[in-house]
Amino acid sequence: MTDNPIRILVVEDNATFRETVRDLLRDAGYEVRGARNVRKATKRLSKHDFDLVLTDVELGDATGFDVIAVATVRRPATKLIVMSGNTTFSEQALQSGAARFLEKPFSAQQLLDVIDDLLHDLSIAPDSPDEDQPLS
Repeated sequence: MTDNPIRILVVEDNATFRETVRDLLRDAGYEVRGARNVRKATKRLSKHDFDLVLTDVELGDATGFDVIAVATVRRPATKLIVMSGNTTFSEQALQSGAARFLEKPFSAQQLLDVIDDLLHDLSIAPDSPDEDQPLS
């Protein structure tokens, strides 16, 4: 990785799943912090810059949509991935500001591929024309 590793916040109320994802991402070279609920996620987002937030929808004290709301206000440049076993949340997640929806269960490779795709999107120069925009 570079001198400034990509920083990821994993928001998941299931401790085993959160730790598994955190360990996987750390092994892949990312700097990772975890949060078990929206309150902890809000605290972390207040103190640290994250490049990416990976949040479950169903959390103990609120929902991943609350995490999205906090992240978009406090860290608007942060990319967001919503994960859930309930695919009915996919459209709402994208409409709420998430860049991707990841259906649980997913493999380690699926997670890394989604993150890699988002990081590729981040590396595009800000003044590069968007592929969907006509060139003038």
